[in-house]
Amino acid sequence: MSSDTFVVYFGLRFEVAPEEVEGIELRSDARVAAARRAGLKYYWGNFGGLQEKYLLFIGQQIGILGAENSSEVSLSLLDAESSFEATKTKLLENGFAETPAIHLSWQPDA
Repeated sequence: MSSDTFVVYFGLRFEVAPEEVEGIELRSDARVAAARRAGLKYYWGNFGGLQEKYLLFIGQQIGILGAENSSEVSLSLLDAESSFEATKTKLLENGFAETPAIHLSWQPDA
């Protein structure tokens, strides 16, 4: 059984085309491979419910909230500043030119 999830990440967010899903599942996708080499977290899934909108997040996982996950998360300003800067550096050093941001996304149970 699965349930709705709320994902909170600092880093990058990518929309995933249906033909890219297998590469992400097999960890052969270039973005996933770069994240793993850099020691960054990644999370992906269907965020569109029955419409199947796949998203991939790379960076620092702040929290995965929901009935089957954490019920709360907190992050001090000092910890956020230092970890966000370290994440930004790792992204740049591993070929990600996009500007990182805080991403909050609802993932409905499909």
